[in-house]
Amino acid sequence: MGAAVIAIVVWVAAVLNGIGEPSEDAMRRAVASTLSDQVRAVVDFVAETEGTVGVVRIRRAGTALFEVRGFRKQDCTRRPDGDYDCGFSVELRTVAGPLQHSGRGRFRAGPRGFVYSDAA
Repeated sequence: MGAAVIAIVVWVAAVLNGIGEPSEDAMRRAVASTLSDQVRAVVDFVAETEGTVGVVRIRRAGTALFEVRGFRKQDCTRRPDGDYDCGFSVELRTVAGPLQHSGRGRFRAGPRGFVYSDAA
């Protein structure tokens, strides 16, 4: 009985205070998901403006493919709205070669984990 009460109190506190600062792995997944969504939007735009020919050209060239090869979390600060402003560095592997980026972004809890936005 006591353990159940403690579990409920911890759960309620987590819900009321958010789920806490994102881990490095959660940030990596959020950034990769956002990049995938952005690439998908570009391919959809090309499909609308250039048709199947444009999409085939992108797929043949491999320019829509990327892989997150490295990710490092830096500092995070909690914003007044409950989101987190976090620094990170990421290394991507692309058909054009490796790309490295260091920056900051907003991470907020979503229904399936953290969501990344580069709008700080």
